[in-house]
Amino acid sequence: MQELRFRFIFGFLALVWAILLLRIFILTIKTNDYFEQLALRNMTKKEILVPTRGLILDRNHQLLAMNELGFSISLVPALKKAQLQQELELLQRHFPTLDTQTAAQNYHKQNSVYNHNAIQILDFIPYDQMQTLYPKLILDPKITISPANKRHYPGNSLASHVLGYLGAADAKDIQTDPKSQYTHTIGKTGLEKEYNDFLQGEMGYKLVSVNALNQELKVLEEKQPQTNNDLVLTLDKRLQEKADLLFVDKVGAVVVMDAHTGAILAAGSYPEYNLNNFIGGISVAHWRELQDNIYNPLLNRLINGLYPPGSVVKMGSALSFLEYLPITEQTEVFAPGYIEVGKRKFRDWKAGGHGKTNLYKALKESVDVYFYKFAQDISIDNLTKTFRQMGFGQKTGVDLPNEFIGILPDPGWKMKRFGDIWNMGDTLITSIGQGSFLTTPLQVANYTALIASGKLPTPHFALKGNFKVKDVLDNFQKSKLPALRRGMYEACSTQGGTGYHTTRGVKVALACKTGTAQVVGIDQDTIKRVKEEQMEYFHRSHAWMTAFLPFKNPKYVITVLVEHGEGGSKDGPIVKAMANALVDLGYLKPTAH
Repeated sequence: MQELRFRFIFGFLALVWAILLLRIFILTIKTNDYFEQLALRNMTKKEILVPTRGLILDRNHQLLAMNELGFSISLVPALKKAQLQQELELLQRHFPTLDTQTAAQNYHKQNSVYNHNAIQILDFIPYDQMQTLYPKLILDPKITISPANKRHYPGNSLASHVLGYLGAADAKDIQTDPKSQYTHTIGKTGLEKEYNDFLQGEMGYKLVSVNALNQELKVLEEKQPQTNNDLVLTLDKRLQEKADLLFVDKVGAVVVMDAHTGAILAAGSYPEYNLNNFIGGISVAHWRELQDNIYNPLLNRLINGLYPPGSVVKMGSALSFLEYLPITEQTEVFAPGYIEVGKRKFRDWKAGGHGKTNLYKALKESVDVYFYKFAQDISIDNLTKTFRQMGFGQKTGVDLPNEFIGILPDPGWKMKRFGDIWNMGDTLITSIGQGSFLTTPLQVANYTALIASGKLPTPHFALKGNFKVKDVLDNFQKSKLPALRRGMYEACSTQGGTGYHTTRGVKVALACKTGTAQVVGIDQDTIKRVKEEQMEYFHRSHAWMTAFLPFKNPKYVITVLVEHGEGGSKDGPIVKAMANALVDLGYLKPTAH
């Protein structure tokens, strides 16, 4: 019995020693790598090196967005409350605009036992301002001064809706783009947002050994940030400045585009706003001023402004008639001042009508009744099919964020939107770009490029990139494009055309189509219309003109929209001026009409 007791005690002691030996083995051998890495981590510090944001340049390498060089100021972590207050008061004496209370709150948010990096207090101090203060501040061991830069737009409001602006990166931005936790800023709109990743460049890093006081001893490893990140655009700053002058005191949009590639030479949405006001955060008062402005300067009308296209879509309607109805471009119809369908009168813009009209005359003089008559014989499905082929009711694919698709109405859309059936009158007004039909200026420019070149390009602002040109028309449709081009040429370059008088003096043979898009309905009992200039401003029609040039060898498209501009012919001086600028700047040679 006693022997059994000794064996039990000996076995128990042997088990205890075995467990102790196993634990010692685990602590000394198995976890050696872990503690080695932990020790190494306590002896080293990794700093992220942030590249300078890329420049934005026009096609001639003129600056559109640049960076001002300066400095940022940070404080070392783990400061006690009294120490922090002392340092903030010191900085405030040199920089009176510093809000010490907010700075203290931001410091405490980022300060922790795990943070060994300096905490930024002032994000940007101009070089000139820091020059005299640098020798004083650098002596303070609690202050870290680092190179910094701030975005600057030398053109102020030039191409503001295209370029876009930077803003402070919030938690959501950091989650979707981890780089922004180091850059502290991110593109919020326009090309700054679309190409944010490219413009930011690739981060670098520096691995350094530190002592117990977090002081750097030696650089162990370093990778410089990649800065091949300048964005060159298709825009021509000179054309952009010309457009700005032409749109002083006007609301609307303009696009100048290569008809074959979709490269955009100028694009403006008006009114514009000063991009530099957003750098470092826009004031509440200024933001409210922009939001409360009745002309909505924050709206990018190029891709987010939705307007009835009016008569500029008549080439699309004509192409659909030629394909789906037994007619040719020479087929004539009699066009009186109006036709009646059901109990409703569908009026022409010209009270006395136009008499005998074929397709060429219908485009030249913008004969509404010509389109009403043939719209009665075509199905809305075939009509919208042609419009969709030509780019309406879908995104153009432009390299800007948040592009709208517009509205290309059909029976399904009307039932879903209004719970009502489609009728013949809906087809008639759709054929002349009225009713629920809504489009963007860029869609109209792209559709015009299709008529001019035979293919639908992808509009774009980046000079380099893989931008598709789509072959969307069948052979029959392509065979009818010359007829559409001729009708547009007669509208702008022959006596009696709707755009003839206002574009006279243009230096190159111009083909165009005017459009007057009504924004208020006309009562059926009205016999004599009120003149546009006599209406209240917001009741006046939108004015469209879209053109290509030169007529015989189309190279460029110009599309102009002026909100409440009264009539499409009123856009003629703007189109003429932009066309002449293309000649003056060497893009085109003067041609005889």
